[in-house]
Amino acid sequence: MKDTFNFQVNLGGMLDILSNHLYKTPDVFIRELLQNGVDAITQRKLLQKDWDNGSIHIKVEPHRKIIFKDNGSGLNEKEIHHFLAVIGQSSKHDLMDEYESEDFIGRFGIGLLSCFMISDVIEVHSKSIDGSPAHIWKGFPDGTYTLEEVTELSLDDSTQTMDAGTTIILYAKDECQKYYNSEKLQSLVQYYGLTLPVPVYIDNLSKPINYMPQEFTHLGQRQLLSFGEWLFNENFLDAIPIETPHLSGAAFILPYHTSSSVKKEHRIYLKHMLLTESAQPLLPDWAFFLKCCLNTAGLRPTASRENFYEDFELELAQQEFILPIKQYFKKISKNNPDLMQKIISIHSSAIKSMAIWDNDLFELFIDYLTFETSEGIVTGAYLKTAGAASYISDISRFKQLQSVFFQQEQLLICTGYTSDEQLVRKLANTYQLPINPMMEEDFELILDELLPVEQIETRFIIEEINKALEPFDCQADMKRFYPSDLPALYYMNNDVEFIRQAQQAKESSYGIFSDTLSSLISNKCNEVIATVYLNINNPLIEEMLTITDTRLIQALGKILYINALITSGQPLHHNELKTFNSELLYLISTKI
Repeated sequence: MKDTFNFQVNLGGMLDILSNHLYKTPDVFIRELLQNGVDAITQRKLLQKDWDNGSIHIKVEPHRKIIFKDNGSGLNEKEIHHFLAVIGQSSKHDLMDEYESEDFIGRFGIGLLSCFMISDVIEVHSKSIDGSPAHIWKGFPDGTYTLEEVTELSLDDSTQTMDAGTTIILYAKDECQKYYNSEKLQSLVQYYGLTLPVPVYIDNLSKPINYMPQEFTHLGQRQLLSFGEWLFNENFLDAIPIETPHLSGAAFILPYHTSSSVKKEHRIYLKHMLLTESAQPLLPDWAFFLKCCLNTAGLRPTASRENFYEDFELELAQQEFILPIKQYFKKISKNNPDLMQKIISIHSSAIKSMAIWDNDLFELFIDYLTFETSEGIVTGAYLKTAGAASYISDISRFKQLQSVFFQQEQLLICTGYTSDEQLVRKLANTYQLPINPMMEEDFELILDELLPVEQIETRFIIEEINKALEPFDCQADMKRFYPSDLPALYYMNNDVEFIRQAQQAKESSYGIFSDTLSSLISNKCNEVIATVYLNINNPLIEEMLTITDTRLIQALGKILYINALITSGQPLHHNELKTFNSELLYLISTKI
């Protein structure tokens, strides 16, 4: 016969988990107290249909004591033993079957333990609405508690008959006295409980310290922007009301450029209690140009109540959020194109991300979006009518080629920036445009071959320069191209670019990593080679053709090679810089 045993919970270990692993900060104790208070009031409303006078009162004795009181359903003796002494049990569970669970904020029954992070004693005075006697429960970090039946409650040096509800008293730890301060608690209540439907009062203030509009769709645009300015201390470009089956609130458009890596201080509420400031995982990746204030009732929180559980309902909420954003941009594209242009110019990276995944948004935005080309910055509308074009994703190579393409009246688009290549491809496919990726072999098409006689005349100088460039894994060739003031053009394929990057890394590396790079470079260098094209149209190159001194030709060839590297945006390696200096000294010494 098998025996059955109960798990034994080490409360000290549990508190360590709460303070060091589950909760990010002791601040959450006020959130947990607010949740319990609001849920108790909600429970009383459900049990007493004609009662609707819920409120929470907080009193602070500076650096000593916090008294947190709600007039909710309270607890009787049996419930105190069951719910305050059993970790993981919530007083809402018994009502879950009868009422919608969405009526309650808390679900895990561990929230009260967070108070041990700032107090060594949790004192609970509670009287149930069922008419049973009131009790005082005191919990301690060692896992023990006491329970006393009382008829009166002594607080603030006065004795009064206890009404239904619960009062929680916390006593300051030496290292946590900053929480026992009215201003600190007021800021925490407004931070976590700004949208709570129950008024929260502190000390002797006559007005509740929590208030926020519940129906954003009923606010005018000016009111909504004013509210956003007050909440986030930002002057936003515009505000987008959000009202979906899972979400209500607003998305505010930032007035300055930002990126996805910058932390955004959103306000995401679960049943009107702040859950997180993070956009993930609720908001799409491209939403980094927005600051959102949203409330949801139908999503599940994680155990720490600091984010959402990822499930099907969360996926629905994510999809729902997108619709009002799309509707907003469709509306302003017709009614306020100047604002549309301003938003896109400031937040082009976010707008481009949106346009990639959604066809409607792509068609809406593409005419406004800008791209870097050999003809300068142009819009998607321009590319629709520009005719044949090539695009290249390597930014440094684009920099090499843009002047050449411009002089030859060929359009080259740089797609090396985030989202640009996907958008250009989508543009070409959607509108059947002759825009194609630039291949390695296409580069030769912009360089004109020399006449047979010119090839004979330049053979000697090319041979000598090739001898000089052997240590640099580069070969020289003579072509005719524009602009004529460009004497040399450096061109490399992807393999050569990788080798140059590896060489650059090796120069700043030591030990085994440097040896690994040396081996990799050695193997690759036997397979690939770059090219420096000399421009026969250039006056300097024409003058070089008259030189017969092989040492001088080689010196000029090295300098032209390094100049081509510089003009193409390539960083110089140590040996290249050293060569540049030595060849200049040679020219000076020969009085050239």
